[in-house]
Amino acid sequence: MLKNYFTITIRNIKRNLSYTTINVFGLALGITCSLVLFLMITFYTSFDNYHDNKDRIFRVVTSSENNGREDYFAGVPVPLPTAVASEFTGIKHILFISGDNNVLFTIVENGTPKIFEQENGIAFTDSTYFTFFNRSFLMGDYKTALQQPNQIILSAKTAKKFFGDANPMGQLIKLNNETELKVTGVMEDYPANTTFPFDMLISYLTIQKEKEEGGWGSVYSDDQCFVMLEAGTSPEAINNQFPAFVKKYETEREDRSLKRWLQPLSELNYDTRFGNYRYATVSKTSIFAMGIVALFLLITACINFINLSTAVAVKRSKEVGIRKVLGSQRFQLIGQYLSETGLITLVSLLISVGLSELALIQLNAFMDINLHVDFTDVQFILFLVVVWVVVSLASGFYPALLLSGFSPALALKNKITNRSTGGFALRRSLVVFQFVISQLLIVGTVILLSQMNFLENKDLGFAKDAVINVPIPNNAPLNNKKALKSEVQRMGGVEAVSLCNTSPSSGSVSMTAFTIEGIEGNHLTQVKLTDEDYVNLFKIELLAGHNLAGLDTATSCLVNERLMKSLGLEKPEDILGRVITIWGRNLPVAGVVKDFHTMSLEREIDPTILFNRVSSYRTAAIKLKGGSVKETLVEVERAWTTQYPDFLFSYEFLDNEIQEFYETEQKMSTLLILFSGIAITIGCLGLYGLISFMANEKEKEIGVRKVLGASAGNILFIFSKEFIILIMVAFAIASPLAAYVMGQWLDNFAYRVPLNGLMFVTGIGITLLIALATVGYRSVRASTANPVNALRNE
Repeated sequence: MLKNYFTITIRNIKRNLSYTTINVFGLALGITCSLVLFLMITFYTSFDNYHDNKDRIFRVVTSSENNGREDYFAGVPVPLPTAVASEFTGIKHILFISGDNNVLFTIVENGTPKIFEQENGIAFTDSTYFTFFNRSFLMGDYKTALQQPNQIILSAKTAKKFFGDANPMGQLIKLNNETELKVTGVMEDYPANTTFPFDMLISYLTIQKEKEEGGWGSVYSDDQCFVMLEAGTSPEAINNQFPAFVKKYETEREDRSLKRWLQPLSELNYDTRFGNYRYATVSKTSIFAMGIVALFLLITACINFINLSTAVAVKRSKEVGIRKVLGSQRFQLIGQYLSETGLITLVSLLISVGLSELALIQLNAFMDINLHVDFTDVQFILFLVVVWVVVSLASGFYPALLLSGFSPALALKNKITNRSTGGFALRRSLVVFQFVISQLLIVGTVILLSQMNFLENKDLGFAKDAVINVPIPNNAPLNNKKALKSEVQRMGGVEAVSLCNTSPSSGSVSMTAFTIEGIEGNHLTQVKLTDEDYVNLFKIELLAGHNLAGLDTATSCLVNERLMKSLGLEKPEDILGRVITIWGRNLPVAGVVKDFHTMSLEREIDPTILFNRVSSYRTAAIKLKGGSVKETLVEVERAWTTQYPDFLFSYEFLDNEIQEFYETEQKMSTLLILFSGIAITIGCLGLYGLISFMANEKEKEIGVRKVLGASAGNILFIFSKEFIILIMVAFAIASPLAAYVMGQWLDNFAYRVPLNGLMFVTGIGITLLIALATVGYRSVRASTANPVNALRNE
């Protein structure tokens, strides 16, 4: 029987080769997308799930109400871990990690210094790190490797980069040309699915004294506290202890509705409010959206199969009639048709595996991930089997029921038509559903691109074009900083120079407590440490008062509008002259500047204070003039190297740094455009197949109409009018769905583009254009055929 099924299947495939090709290609595209998205979903949901005690590990996170707005922080004050250890019950271990970036390491090889710049992947911590997280040691003993100051553990690849094939143990590395570190261990490289991508772990004792200077008043986003609970202790039991803890240790911030609680390790990769050490999160909404898109594309491909199969079924009515007369049972006919569908699906599945391998080459480079098809992965093989079975049944079951239900008497008399089978109404419904999916994806893409365009072009409150940020070595002497600024300012291609800790918008948040004369309580603010040229270089508008003085020691400060209003003050004049106490300094407010964005537009503008602090200047911001930028950069590098010959020169354009805030959204928008295009392609394949079948069915009708004078436009109208109606019905369904879904996504941004009718009209316009092009192409072929060929047998 199986051999007979196979023979008949091959015969029918050859007989309807064009429709089979459309089905195979459509299914292959849909399955390819689902395979790729399955691998992405599997990867993004696997983060940090390999640690032995993952269910008992939590991060201490914070929320704070600020003038009616809720702010969220992963960073904690440096004294907090020690205080938690002494006050809380139910906690077995506590871990403090202080992340760092843009660090220089120097090693001496054969008397010659070699300098390496490490942009990220650096953490100051202690050996408790290895109690929390699974990270195998290749050399050394993790229990003692971070016990003393000035000790460092390297990953295997970093040890190879620094020392080649030489033994790294005991080797000396100089940190920022100041602190000498001794290599006390080598650990395995971190896996791709971790939120702790550290290549270097340095003993926290190395910087402990410096970090503790900030006390409870300073919070840096990369200073984070993790706890491992005692077995049987619930996170709620710990959370219930935090209110009393805050009251005891952070009384000055009680009025700000400060809340601390435990965030599960499993949430670090998903929670966009707090971020992680990857500096990238993938929200559960995005992962859910990937699954929905994969399902939609599979459904679209299955709909193609069902539509074409039910349309072509009429051509097989005589075959069914004869088989029934010869004694075939209905279940045998269903089995035969399902075997045909299963074979076509299997061919599509095999093609899709090959296409997935090709697609992953591009995707891995684009998304900076490392996905691959692994036939030893039981989960992946199971997914392939499930897809094959489900798609075969979903695509083939209804056509099999329809085909096997033909009356043999009507079939042998050629009395069975598409309308008489009931498949006509189903096909229209499925086409509508297909266009609903396509328009959801297209409208979603249009809205996403509109938001990205809004983010890129919104006025940030400062000038970002033609500005480069040049890092300055930590603890560099003031004279070198001033000499660098003075020399660069004299260059013909430079408009202005400012020394600062960071540019107006930066990727990290550091919140600091302050008090102000005449208003009770402590308040939180971001701090920008700047010289007197900062405001002018970035063209930050000064609303009232005067700029900072060009002094080495802070004697006054500037505040933004948000800070003023968060204190309940309405006019700049109300805050000018008031003394702000911050970091032990008393600084009168010299001026009020217009609000500017200090983070991505997902976050509202924070209260911000600007004042001088020369010891913290880690960046030289340089505004370039138009013209010979390359030559100017060479001059800047020469001047920088003169002051810091033992360090590597680097720079980055500010507008590129800001663009990186939205890297995830940009990548997702590109993927959505791609998948929308694939959905349209699959839909158009099915549409082309249906139009081709209709053209064959209406061949004689078209011939008669042409003989009677019908034009190509008349023929096009015959074919397109029904599909235009179906597209409009789909638009009516898709529009409110798209508005709701994309509205939820836009709510993640504090500043967003408003939804408007043009976005939805663009969606239906694109759908109509592509659909009409598909219908038009096949209609023109039908209208240009010689009517004699269609009517010669009449």
